[in-house]
Amino acid sequence: MNRYELDNKAWNSWNSSQSKKDLSTLFKRVDPILNKEVNRWSSGAVAAPVLKIEAKKIALGAFKTFDPNKSKLSTHVTNNLKGLSRTLYTYSNAARLPEHRMIKAKTFIAVEDNLTNKLGRIPTSQELSEKLSWSKKEVGRIRKELRSSYSDSAPVPPGFDSSFDGSSDLDFIYHDLNNQDKVVFEHTTGYSGASILDGKSLINKTGLTQGQISHSKRRIKSIVLDFRGMK
Repeated sequence: MNRYELDNKAWNSWNSSQSKKDLSTLFKRVDPILNKEVNRWSSGAVAAPVLKIEAKKIALGAFKTFDPNKSKLSTHVTNNLKGLSRTLYTYSNAARLPEHRMIKAKTFIAVEDNLTNKLGRIPTSQELSEKLSWSKKEVGRIRKELRSSYSDSAPVPPGFDSSFDGSSDLDFIYHDLNNQDKVVFEHTTGYSGASILDGKSLINKTGLTQGQISHSKRRIKSIVLDFRGMK
């Protein structure tokens, strides 16, 4: 088998089983691509290990949207990794943090990466809070310190107005969501310090399909409107 056939074989095995073992094998297949892009974008402000974490998240999303009938796996992953440059802005703030906050930020990044690999998706703030033994408030604070200001200006979809951001009401709504909906909720509203993402970025970062995200948003909006007595 040539390289591309081996890539497809690894992807087919993971796509059928969704097992951690097959996912690990698939990551090994694309590791040279990840390293190339990490080396391309790494700088003094953003360490290579941080970029590698983000590259793996992007690759995971690429695995979930890959269609072997339309492109090669290596091409698909490489195209998705073009978004890695945004990580320079997302994590550049960490270089300006006080030393004790930087240590905490590195702990957060390491745990987030571990959970992402374990769960096969971005962890929710609740899962991060439990794994780190931090309050959700502290998870949100670290997230805000790490992310850049570019995401703050992203549009907020109908049903998620700013009057709810940071209020105790959001906690009640969030508590009733399943894990998939929690991820979409966080990155749609900015809850718990998560970066607000547009549709394409949400697909790339979470690995969810457009259909899954649309279903989540409908479920969340229904819960929000019910909570606000608007149903």
